[in-house]
Amino acid sequence: MAVREPPLKKYNQMLKKLYTQSKGSIIIPSLIIGGVILLGFYLLAQSVQSPENSAILQAPRVKDKKIKSQHANPSTLPTIKESLSAQTELKKFSGYKQMRTFLENHAQQAGSGIWGRGGMVDALSEKIMAPSRLQLGEARDGRTTSSSDYSTTNIQVQGVDEADIVKTDGSYVYALAKQNLFIVQAIPGEQAEILVKIAFQATPQGMYLYKNRLVLYGDDDALYQNIDARIPEQILRRRSPYTFVKIFDITDKKNPQLVKDLKFEGYYINSRMVNGYAYFITNTYSYAWFDDAPVPIILENGAPLSTDTSKPHCNCPDVFYFDIPFETYNAVSVIAVNISEESAPISNQLYLLPPNENLYASPNNLYIAYTKYLNEFQLSVEVSREIIYPRLTSEDQDRIQLIERAENFLLSPDEKLSKINFILDRYMAKRAPSEQESISQEIQTQLEKKYEELAEELEKTVIHKIAIDHENITYKISGQVIGTVLNQFSMDEDNGYFRIATTRNRSFSRFSGDTYNPYSSVYVLDADMKLAGKVEHLAPGERIYSARFMQNRAYLVTFKQTDPLFVIDLLDPKNPTVLGALKIPGFSNYLHPYDEQTLIGLGKETEENEYGNVISKGLKISLFDVSDVANPKESAQYVLGDQGSDSIALYDHHAFLFSKDKELLVIPVDMQAQGIVPAPQEKQAGNILPPRFPKRFRGAAVLKITKDSISLKGAIDHADLKDDSPSDYWYGYNYYDTTVKRSLYIDNTLYTLSDTYLKLNNLENLQTIKSLELKKSTPSGGDDFDIIK
Repeated sequence: MAVREPPLKKYNQMLKKLYTQSKGSIIIPSLIIGGVILLGFYLLAQSVQSPENSAILQAPRVKDKKIKSQHANPSTLPTIKESLSAQTELKKFSGYKQMRTFLENHAQQAGSGIWGRGGMVDALSEKIMAPSRLQLGEARDGRTTSSSDYSTTNIQVQGVDEADIVKTDGSYVYALAKQNLFIVQAIPGEQAEILVKIAFQATPQGMYLYKNRLVLYGDDDALYQNIDARIPEQILRRRSPYTFVKIFDITDKKNPQLVKDLKFEGYYINSRMVNGYAYFITNTYSYAWFDDAPVPIILENGAPLSTDTSKPHCNCPDVFYFDIPFETYNAVSVIAVNISEESAPISNQLYLLPPNENLYASPNNLYIAYTKYLNEFQLSVEVSREIIYPRLTSEDQDRIQLIERAENFLLSPDEKLSKINFILDRYMAKRAPSEQESISQEIQTQLEKKYEELAEELEKTVIHKIAIDHENITYKISGQVIGTVLNQFSMDEDNGYFRIATTRNRSFSRFSGDTYNPYSSVYVLDADMKLAGKVEHLAPGERIYSARFMQNRAYLVTFKQTDPLFVIDLLDPKNPTVLGALKIPGFSNYLHPYDEQTLIGLGKETEENEYGNVISKGLKISLFDVSDVANPKESAQYVLGDQGSDSIALYDHHAFLFSKDKELLVIPVDMQAQGIVPAPQEKQAGNILPPRFPKRFRGAAVLKITKDSISLKGAIDHADLKDDSPSDYWYGYNYYDTTVKRSLYIDNTLYTLSDTYLKLNNLENLQTIKSLELKKSTPSGGDDFDIIK
């Protein structure tokens, strides 16, 4: 007796054949729709004729019972628990062919995604990278300078440089203002002058200074504005953003020479420089596959690098991934660039990751960290299916089973969920209002219950460890901890141990019910990313506002109504211990070491209003004495401005200038004070709001700071020199251009930078020495940059 071929298998084979044969044809829709209709009739006939299928259709319905048949394909739709579990294990593709198959099988929307026709759902947020360092301005190896007393970029880890918009070598200042780079002869201050200006079509975001090399990078927003025949077709097809990297030889400061020009497909995420190598992290959102561009494109001096692995100088990264479907894939590239040797090839690796990753860098390792991703639509459909499925007709139950067993090539997991959800919604639409309300309440209750069951696994941060050694990038291992990471200062590496501070907070999901019970923890992982020690359940009901790791201690600031400062002993990595805590009004967004026993905190003062709510007031600078770890205390404080005051340094530590030897602290400020500002004259602004704004000052606050005292030394304003007003207000054409963004010092001169001026002041009395106007230029002749002498 001939063996009948299973109808589901024949269905998959026929539909796949139709798709393959008609790929690229205008008759794809009609062929597939016609094929589906014919196959539907065929399957209906088979269900009547086949004893096996007849039994299936007539079997009693049991809640979520799986059909067990020798002909039935297993379900290709992962459960929510399987999806969460798979987010821990990172795999590597054997080659680009396997990568293509994976993306084809996991495309989330028909007609988009891997074929590049519309992109995947949901824009994703990007986060900053994480480095680590204790003191300000120590490493100056290999620099030829006229002064040995100058500040360097405020970084976190000694030996790991961070990019910024201003750099100095003690003789020259290199400053970015919008689309222009200015090279300034900085000393003596009275003779300071702009030597050369480089005007870019795109906007540089930051730079590195290494010996006689200046590295600039930014989003290449000019690429698609200047499309010509010289740009290869595959560069434009994905419509991805590009990151440019330009390396200049600045041996002759008046005549910088471009020695290397790179473009990386993807948004710039962050970068670090270690031992003469810059490591760039870029991200291509909603990654789409093309045969001639299987990995994000790299252009070197205008030409795309080949992806042919047989060529020694190629763009051939290993590709790592998680074997589960996401709503979209971020193609995160880690790229190593030799700064000194322009002929040296680049090296790179590629990671297909879920949304919202953080990155941290030490001198020897990169860490990619992210919180496990919950597909709320998947959870909703899964729970709704459990409750509604037993109520469905046999026909609808069979439709769901067929959908779940279809090959991923034919229906992606997201498409399967959408089709199943349509069947469930159709059932609900036919119910009476009272029944709808009853079922909906049952679903909501079960969703909250299931979320609670998943919460322990869901709210985990997975950390992947990647070794870096010059051009070598090597994936090592992964680990995981409970909670989410605040920012770069929540992570640290010390003597082979990885330390991380997290907050567990389940309030971000609509399925978490009324639960709001955050708490903070510190975890220590060993070199193999195994848990070595932990201290958990710190400050129940509060979340981390700032963190700082210093040698064998961690300092955490949490906040709800007061500002608890926790001191945690990490001397024994296997037994972290809370040594002491301090509660004071306000909170600190940023912690900076003054010395080993004193911390500087920068944040906001707070007070409780008449309704019992906590409101933020002025900028607060605090000194915390932690010499007695069991009883930390606030030894001094100073408040700048009132409610509405702000500072770039609260969110960007590069804007925080501190020198213990000079007793100096400088931060950009936007200070508001009580009082009313008169309305401007009509000629000053056309559409101004009523005069309700408080008094305001924008500039740089210069403070004297010692171990136990803080005082205001003065303030420096970048208001337009043509305007007699000592401060800028909300209105006015120069609002953004004159906002102070950075400060630095060389010897006894303080330099403050805005988009309009580089201003020089005497550190002793803050008298103005000189102001250099940063006049903007644009490249001419269609070039992407011009050097203007």
